Amino acid sequence: MRRSAVRSATVSSVMALPLILGAYAISFAATEQPAAPLAVPSAVLPTTAGGVPKTVGTKATLPMPIRVPPQAFRSGEDATRSAAPEPGEKQDRPDRAYGAFQRGYYLTALALATRRAQQNDPAAQTLLGVLYERGIGVDQDVAKSASWYALAAARGDAQAAYRLGLYHLLGSGVPRDEAKAAELFEQASKSGLAGATYNLGVLHMEGTGIERDPAKALALFKQAATDGDQDAQYALAQAYLEEDSVQRDERLGAFWMGRAARGGHVAAQVYYGIMRYNGTGVEPDKKDAAQWFQRAATSGNPVAMNRLARLYAYGEGVGHDALEAATWHLIARATGISDLRLDGYVESLDAETRTKAAERAAQWTGSIGPGTQAQAPATPAQ
Repeated sequence: MRRSAVRSATVSSVMALPLILGAYAISFAATEQPAAPLAVPSAVLPTTAGGVPKTVGTKATLPMPIRVPPQAFRSGEDATRSAAPEPGEKQDRPDRAYGAFQRGYYLTALALATRRAQQNDPAAQTLLGVLYERGIGVDQDVAKSASWYALAAARGDAQAAYRLGLYHLLGSGVPRDEAKAAELFEQASKSGLAGATYNLGVLHMEGTGIERDPAKALALFKQAATDGDQDAQYALAQAYLEEDSVQRDERLGAFWMGRAARGGHVAAQVYYGIMRYNGTGVEPDKKDAAQWFQRAATSGNPVAMNRLARLYAYGEGVGHDALEAATWHLIARATGISDLRLDGYVESLDAETRTKAAERAAQWTGSIGPGTQAQAPATPAQ
């Protein structure tokens, strides 16, 4: 399988069809004002550009097609269900620390979690790992984060094992050790963490830190996909659609691509739209294809923008609309998608339509001027 087959949304893959702290008050002190609550559970991974850890989005740019987990806490635990402690209640339970975290009382969460972590509570140790990883209530310290994750992982916490595995994969806060990363992913996978199962499959597919075993990788992708992991569903679909593959099955490929698309996986939406257009593994339906391209285009995918522009230009699956076609083409081209046929189409339109399309595109990109884009040069706009 190509490496791109298990990558998250990228233009190229789709185009190929694709701690001991000072004393803190244990109750909500009147002087502590809650910070704006973070979007939790939203895992962030420190990168090491320039040797300085920094936070990125819920997905991370990694040297491997590894995906950061959608949860930052224990496997199967929805942190949003935790209630924040109220004055007078017993306040040293782990769920109360999570509740304080959810409410934005980060110093309180830190104090509650520290107290429990010192009593070897793995959930509290994992929360401390998150706090130090993200620099919430304390200075960001990836090494301390890793140490807390290590303690929690040793006591069976799946999320801690997963995050420590990511650290070892990157060499962030701990020595780079791909074999250790694979071991930790496997530990988390056995606890039912679908994201860990998917990433373990990627390591098996690439032979990183573990024996290369495409068959094992496929089995892991299927396991994670069945558990609802969208990246795994996308990877599994691409595996079934791989040219000249012994497991090629267009019907199953369409099934899993559709599952990922319906779950919100943008690259899968583009891929599934192409499959619906061509009738690959499913009945051809250009109207449905247009709807998938529309969803992905409004999410910012440039390939979907280009495909949608084509449909509007030729009235396939949607009514012919020159303004929509020109607008989506200009937006896509501003991202680097070249389409000489659509360039010519836009150039053939009347000046009023070209100008209006350029103005609409400028509202999207913030950088397209009618004097440049409306002329539709043959090379992509920079």
